[in-house]
Amino acid sequence: MENKYFSEHFIEQLQHREKLSFQVLFETWHQTLCYFASRIVHNPDVAEDLVQDVFVVFWKYDLSVFPNMKTIKTFLYNSVQNRCMNYLRDQEIRERNNHEARPDLLIEQDSFLFQQIEAEVVAEIFAAVDELPERCREIFRLAYLEEKEEKQIAELLNISVNTVKTQKQRAKTFLRKRLGELFIFTSFFFTGF
Repeated sequence: MENKYFSEHFIEQLQHREKLSFQVLFETWHQTLCYFASRIVHNPDVAEDLVQDVFVVFWKYDLSVFPNMKTIKTFLYNSVQNRCMNYLRDQEIRERNNHEARPDLLIEQDSFLFQQIEAEVVAEIFAAVDELPERCREIFRLAYLEEKEEKQIAELLNISVNTVKTQKQRAKTFLRKRLGELFIFTSFFFTGF
């Protein structure tokens, strides 16, 4: 989500622990990271808790080690992914220790590996989405993450429905080129894509 807020000045403010910069970072990335996490743990409430934990850890971190937005984004995605994997591992251990657990509820090693691969694919897709031009990215998020209708988006952004359609098509064209073979997975993660 490289936008006007994420300048060198913004990074400096973040490193000086200015709360407004952290709030902008949180508001920009929270929903995306929650979606990313919920694709792994399949529980929106747990996903939100894990993402909250990552932001708390980030705020306590030595922020001087993050010279730019790319390093922050990498940290956030990797941390969320690791927390999700730890959660799934802990769930598996609890279920194995629970004598009443049904064998079909246990997470198989292959399934765990699949979840990890899926998380990496999702991270790559979201990284590509973050590279979309600002208005195109905004429309993409409203259409495919918040699942708003084209007419709703047009009214919300005070633009025409045709502009919404054009921007959605531009996003698809960009993502097809940027993601290459991974593009086929976008329809798995974005309803109506």
